[in-house]
Amino acid sequence: MSILEQKAFIANIPPFDRLSNNELDNVAQALDIEYYKSGQCLIERGDIPNYLYLVIKGIIEERSADGEITLHESQDSFGAIGILNNSCQAEFVVREETLCYVLPKDIFITVGKNNPRFENYYYQTLSQRLNRMLEQRDAKELASFMVARIYDAYIRPPFFVDYRDSIYNAVASLQKYKITSILVRRDEEVGIVTDTDIRNHVILKRKSVDDPVGDIATFPTIVMQYDDYLFNALLLMTKRSIKRVAIKEEDNIIGVLDQMDLLSYFSHHSHLVSVQIDRSANTEQLKKASESILKVIQTLNAKGVKTHAITQLVNELNLKVYNKLFQLITPKEIIENTCLLVMGSEGRGEQILKTDQDNALIIRDGFEHPELPNVLQTFVDCLVEFGYPLCDGNVMVTNPEWAKPLTDFKDMIYNWINSPQEYALMPLTIFYDATAASGDSKLLEETKEHLFNLLFENGGYFTRLARPVLSFETPLSWFANFILDKNHKGGLDIKKGGLFPIVHGVRTLALEYRLPQTNTVDRIDALFKQGVFDAEFAEELREAFACMLNLRLEEELMQYRAGKPYDNYIQPNRLNKLERDLLRDSLKIVNKFKTFISYHFRLNMVT
Repeated sequence: MSILEQKAFIANIPPFDRLSNNELDNVAQALDIEYYKSGQCLIERGDIPNYLYLVIKGIIEERSADGEITLHESQDSFGAIGILNNSCQAEFVVREETLCYVLPKDIFITVGKNNPRFENYYYQTLSQRLNRMLEQRDAKELASFMVARIYDAYIRPPFFVDYRDSIYNAVASLQKYKITSILVRRDEEVGIVTDTDIRNHVILKRKSVDDPVGDIATFPTIVMQYDDYLFNALLLMTKRSIKRVAIKEEDNIIGVLDQMDLLSYFSHHSHLVSVQIDRSANTEQLKKASESILKVIQTLNAKGVKTHAITQLVNELNLKVYNKLFQLITPKEIIENTCLLVMGSEGRGEQILKTDQDNALIIRDGFEHPELPNVLQTFVDCLVEFGYPLCDGNVMVTNPEWAKPLTDFKDMIYNWINSPQEYALMPLTIFYDATAASGDSKLLEETKEHLFNLLFENGGYFTRLARPVLSFETPLSWFANFILDKNHKGGLDIKKGGLFPIVHGVRTLALEYRLPQTNTVDRIDALFKQGVFDAEFAEELREAFACMLNLRLEEELMQYRAGKPYDNYIQPNRLNKLERDLLRDSLKIVNKFKTFISYHFRLNMVT
């Protein structure tokens, strides 16, 4: 091969992608091509390799000291750690006839000394490599999104008035300075008055313009820091249904971030969906707003936004849909005496594309209403129209088992825990993932506290609960190859084989520690703070989980665009090398986590 062909081959392979153009030229000129026969040992355990090897074609088998076998194929490299550590802890044997580029040890060391980013790559933990690869993969339009700070957007200068100033003077200032909001000082507090407040109070409620402006201000105004991420501002505006936040640098308010200015930075219009939901006057309008959520998902994904960030935003929008729908169809007295729950992946905030419904209703003890059955049926029917299919397991508010008084809910939880039947495990885990979508959230809080108290008295239950973590084999062979399901066109069930063990294992640990969080990543963070995981393991779990969610979303969107029903299968043969490496490393972390769960809950001692 020519020098240009050699340079092209290595240019996109980590960590050679960190080299300058001149450095790449030097490395390409130093490369030789070697042919190796099957069965030949290239590096013995304990040796110092003479070369860094880059596989052109063929298969190299890495055999670690503990017997684990990893296969290296085209574009994989090996030997670097042995050079840097002056000793190789594994042996490398040719499994199939192989062609390799070989880079002499002294050249490799020189390149590393001249470029620390190149050398540091080999000292990264597995999770750091995963994160690095995710960042590379998601870099389609990353610069304009996830790295943007509030100070990158236009911040409107602040205009302050005293709370005792008249509404008339405030309106005059809005007109004079062509602004849409005024900050109001009241002692140590700062509030905000917008043009909407003026319209609602002065025009609609006929409040006198001579009254103090503090009477119509919102105290305190919501404040964010100058160097916070713009995406966090977007998330906060969506969650609170607000259009402006005050911006503070250290202890001083330096301006106001307006939703329209944030919009000039983000073009996916998720805020418009939020406004559509809030302003929906009937279920038909709400349906149209709900259908727009898919466009938000597609745009965010195309911009390279990490899947966990997408799920956060989509979860907020979905909760708004559920709440608005319930508010539209439900008499006020029912809303005040019930708590509508979303459960399962919806409750965890991990559902992206619409799947089947998982919902329930806790009713205040003693409360009855003749319209309640009709309301619940209408709620489920509307969700079906919105694109949320019926739950195959009938976990919906139309099922009397999932819409009952508080005391009956508590009794049902008691029966789940004390039932010897394995099927009782599933409804308990679904319920623990529940989030309040509408109504009185205190009903859910009281029910979960009852769950925690019952489990505290039944410590042995956690071993039973953790056992399903080991129910499905990790689809990764002893040789680190993917195990595919021939019945699904060579696909790999990423939910059963990868996501479920993390979700359920983390959920069981969270229950043991009485954690209120429902989201898996939030639970991992909370367990780290409890000392259950060390920092490195927590990061590994977060990154592996994010990677698999990301790959599943890509596959689902591909199936959706093709007009096909989406499922939990991904096709490894459609992944590029980077994505296959991500998946392989993530599944290794899944196996590591399974070992942790087995040890923690002593599953290997359970017969």
